[in-house]
Amino acid sequence: MTIPTRAQVSRTRSTPRAAAAALASLLAAVLAAACSSAPPPEVEAADSAGDSPQAVATGVNATVIVAKCPDARRIKVRTAQATIQKLVDPCAKVPGGRAHFSATLLPGGRIELASPEGDPSEGVVPTCVLTNRLTHRVLLRSACTLDVQLDERTLPVPEAD
Repeated sequence: MTIPTRAQVSRTRSTPRAAAAALASLLAAVLAAACSSAPPPEVEAADSAGDSPQAVATGVNATVIVAKCPDARRIKVRTAQATIQKLVDPCAKVPGGRAHFSATLLPGGRIELASPEGDPSEGVVPTCVLTNRLTHRVLLRSACTLDVQLDERTLPVPEAD
């Protein structure tokens, strides 16, 4: 989970920066809770002692931070959450275990993917993100840029008795 910044703690201000921070923390909380639509696959792995194989589960954790969004105060947060959730839903695995990219929601409904620095000719976006149509239904007057980081985690699954 992300530690809240000073702007996220002081939500009583009515500034675009505070609204963007509130949107970022809400998006991060939703995506961290459920970021993979597919059930985690079970894989047999050898125990460290070599005694018996142990089942492991793989899942993907997504962290989203609003980098720049002038319309943050006016947008429907649930629609923005659903857009990002749909974008990362197919990712049950991430090649190399990590991915970091920029997703820009554009007025008119398109989503543009780029490197974290925003250069569309640089960076690597996992193909699981590209399986969706890169569109959204968030009503925007100007572009809203999000910083997206995907991390693959593997955990041992305890055996049921």
